[in-house]
Amino acid sequence: MSSSAFQRGDVFWAPDPFRQHATLRLWLVLAADSLPYAGEEYICAALTTSDLPENHEIGADWIRGRDPSKTSYCSPWVVATIKHQAVANPQGEVTTAFADRMIDECTAYLDS
Repeated sequence: MSSSAFQRGDVFWAPDPFRQHATLRLWLVLAADSLPYAGEEYICAALTTSDLPENHEIGADWIRGRDPSKTSYCSPWVVATIKHQAVANPQGEVTTAFADRMIDECTAYLDS
């Protein structure tokens, strides 16, 4: 993971624009290079520890950054554009296959 720019499948901590008081949460990068301002912003899906029916467990798809004391899930309908300058800390990376599945899930919500 580059310290200057993130790629699809990277996971980082950044503020949650949907919560008050700039709460940090984990975000999965879905798109980076294909955006008009590559390296400056990312389209991301929220990660959570909530085991809701429509969430997708990351499980063995963690490449690095997994917290073994917690189970992480992706909510592909909770999507935001995160600015590079808002990233608080990198967390790790998931497999390309998992990131691609979350892109397909996100797209399915948009195609409905």
